[in-house]
Amino acid sequence: MFRFLRPKAATARQLNVLSEPAAPVTEVARDCLLASCAVGDRATVLEMRCDDVQACRLRALGVCEGACVSVLDARHAMVLDVRGTRIALGKALTAGITVRPLPV
Repeated sequence: MFRFLRPKAATARQLNVLSEPAAPVTEVARDCLLASCAVGDRATVLEMRCDDVQACRLRALGVCEGACVSVLDARHAMVLDVRGTRIALGKALTAGITVRPLPV
């Protein structure tokens, strides 16, 4: 009989159990507005609440649902890094974008 058709011998499987419990998660990322993110924060875009023209423009620039953005500056306008491109958005526009902060 061919080797690959032979039944394999039953092997005992052992479950490795951790001796110490896993560390509890202390901080849960909560959804927030992009306008409330600080400089240096990274986040994933969840929802854009703006009119269709602005949403279409943002999607053309790469700011769409699921995109990862990094906040580079937040003084006068919010400067974002989106897929290697810097984009400046006003406070009114960033107040309508819901994001989920990523762990640092």
